[in-house]
Amino acid sequence: MKNLFLIILVMFAFEGCTDFLSPEPRGKLTEEVFFSEEEGALMGINAIYSRLREWDQTGFPWFVICELPSDNSNTGSELADGSVARLNTVNNFTYNAGVDELNNWWTGNYNAIASCNVALESLQKLSNEELKIRCMAQARFFRGFFYFNLVKAFGGVPLMLDVPQPGGYNTPRATEEEVYVEIVNDLTYAADNLPTRAQWGEKEVGRVTKGTARGLLAKVYLFMQNYQRAFDCADSVIAGGEYDLHSDYRDLFNPNSLYSREVMLSDQFLWQENRDNESQFVMWQGVRGFWGWGYLAPTQSLVEAYETGDPRMAATIFFSGDSVEGAGVIDFAPALEPRANRKVIWPKSYWNANSFTKTDAHLYFLRYADVLLIYAEAANELGKTSEALDKLELVRARARKSVAEGTDDSGILPRITETNKDLLREIIWHERRVELALEGHRFFDLLRADKVVSGYALRELKADNPDTHFNASVNRVFLLPQKQIDISQGVLQQNP
Repeated sequence: MKNLFLIILVMFAFEGCTDFLSPEPRGKLTEEVFFSEEEGALMGINAIYSRLREWDQTGFPWFVICELPSDNSNTGSELADGSVARLNTVNNFTYNAGVDELNNWWTGNYNAIASCNVALESLQKLSNEELKIRCMAQARFFRGFFYFNLVKAFGGVPLMLDVPQPGGYNTPRATEEEVYVEIVNDLTYAADNLPTRAQWGEKEVGRVTKGTARGLLAKVYLFMQNYQRAFDCADSVIAGGEYDLHSDYRDLFNPNSLYSREVMLSDQFLWQENRDNESQFVMWQGVRGFWGWGYLAPTQSLVEAYETGDPRMAATIFFSGDSVEGAGVIDFAPALEPRANRKVIWPKSYWNANSFTKTDAHLYFLRYADVLLIYAEAANELGKTSEALDKLELVRARARKSVAEGTDDSGILPRITETNKDLLREIIWHERRVELALEGHRFFDLLRADKVVSGYALRELKADNPDTHFNASVNRVFLLPQKQIDISQGVLQQNP
């Protein structure tokens, strides 16, 4: 897996469809060639992994859909940048269906699903049954993952579970419930058939595992408000022992910690000496005027969300006047918000080819702390207060121990003892906010929380921006991209 992306050319055989409803799936003529040998099967699966580090999964579309609308981040950059005005409409919920990033998120995830479907169809011809099942489990995991991206964003979407034939693209939307059924089916198959991290072995570290599938399944069930299933899946990850918390919170995001036991799924951007690669996730962040484009600025609301002395704030937020080893003190321009995402900012010695945009910083889609907090939330909903508090304490204890060497951590992040179900629920939600800050979880957490505590999302968003135009009945999902509605000739119906 560490050499996974040395094989990239194969991905061009699985471009699915540039637009979801375009007439012909590209690469159809080549799939039999790639899958005629076992090596070809592996190349096809590796091409799916490569989707995780593309523009539409870790660049602007990810910012706009997963992070920007939350109370954790603002657009950033500067008004003179042509993209700022457009992104600000998403930030304050005045956007329309023509926003480019809506279409990018849609087509990016459907192109990735097309890669999964091509692989699944072609793998049927593979004679090595063990390899076939292992590859199918990976493809089905990712199909579930990409559909989870879509259903969270848009609600019910078209279900494409096979390689479409000519003329077979104008598929109407399935219901949200139907999409979730298919996601659960795919992830359950993956959980039943994927190897564990130990079974994959050191050479394949980074591949999705049984624990990854169960962890994502736990999250899916949490969104479905099926707390018993969420609890059971999270519990199985914990009991399985594949994953654990990294010892130090700041070091967790160190480019050298990509394969730590906490990381369950990441973008896996890899620097290669013979390639001039920039990380889409890194390059759009940073500090405008120094390095990077300065998008995704942490809010003052996020700063105030941290408890006094919580070392996760310093590990997450880079403030104007802070220094970078090898680059000196960085004073933001007066027109900029004076904060940046420190999780992508590392000493200059980490910058490949002396370029900040080629830093091997990673976007973590799923990590073990997330699973612990899913367990805690589900346990609380099921009345298992003691179990909820135990897992919550594990997360806080790791953060507590991440204080600077020689610093007294007594009194920092005291153990939570609240036993009232309603109060503990919001404490856990708050812990998710600061633990997983700027990793793309907060906005969708707000939306699902609002289904449990009506008005919660608006309350939190107003605390950040009193003038927000957020309306829970309207903004529970994004508008479908107008381009896709036009291409479908009205088959796709817009969200309200």
